Amino acid sequence: MSSKVAPITTSSLVLFRRLLREGLRYPAIKQDRWWRANVRESFRENKHVKDEQEIKILQDKVKSYRFYLKAAKDLQNLLEQYNIGIPTRDRIVKSSQRVGLQVPEWPEERHKKIEEERQKLRDKIGQSYIKESDQQ
Repeated sequence: MSSKVAPITTSSLVLFRRLLREGLRYPAIKQDRWWRANVRESFRENKHVKDEQEIKILQDKVKSYRFYLKAAKDLQNLLEQYNIGIPTRDRIVKSSQRVGLQVPEWPEERHKKIEEERQKLRDKIGQSYIKESDQQ
């Protein structure tokens, strides 16, 4: 009988670890200590369950929840990658942030900054020219 209990207990621990690891992949869950505490508490409450059928049901619930987490993350990634409603630049920025890259300035934005700096310089030169002509 102990040989049957050990694999169930081991598989329960494996599921517990997998669920916690899966939760760490999501920034919202990773920062939320309540979620991790709730998972731990649920496993501790059911730690003394001896009925193999009930253990199997609880394990199936954990597997379903883990599958739900993975599916939600995959759906979010697909929506970000292939959603036509998201402009291409925003999609590129999100993709680069996901892998830890910083997107360089877009040529139009860089051109706009250069033109603004040139205009400021022209205004400054023009004001100094006006001051010089007023002094003469």
